[in-house]
Amino acid sequence: MREELLDAASDLAIELGWNHVTMSKVAAAGGVSRQTVYNEFGTKPRLAAELIMRELERFLAVVSDRLLAHTDLAHGMRDAAKAALDHAADNTFVRAVLSSVPGEQNELLPLLTTESQDIIDGARALVIEIVSSHYDDLPFNDAELATLVDAVVRLVLSGITRPSSPSAVFADEIGWLVQMAIRGAAVPPD
Repeated sequence: MREELLDAASDLAIELGWNHVTMSKVAAAGGVSRQTVYNEFGTKPRLAAELIMRELERFLAVVSDRLLAHTDLAHGMRDAAKAALDHAADNTFVRAVLSSVPGEQNELLPLLTTESQDIIDGARALVIEIVSSHYDDLPFNDAELATLVDAVVRLVLSGITRPSSPSAVFADEIGWLVQMAIRGAAVPPD
């Protein structure tokens, strides 16, 4: 039932815009009582957070597949970044969150921008886990790897929320940055 209610809320957000979604509308779309929606999620902001985190899980599945398809970290990060950017461009829910009516507050947008720490933390943890276990002979210690992954995650999130170039170009730039970090880390200090 929880997934069905999240689907209903997502569909309503796409159709009406999140600001016009109410717990009553989610209940009606899900075929349950309004109290059931409140029992499941508590508040509309909590429902919003659950929607965003569910989308994050979907993005991370794509990222994970792409990272695991490579043995070279720079190529894996490039491919994962492109997949995430393409997934965002094709995702109607993400597009609905990112598009806002001028003059109207978009309650979901901060969850992807100014209040995105949960997204960053979740993505960073998964990417670090995959990179640490899948890629051999990395020239980074744990702190350096965490810094690199954090930077890449933030860049990709920025590319999703405010794209400045086509996904392939942006992904190539991320791959280049990772390659430069690998080369720089492999050079012994003076």
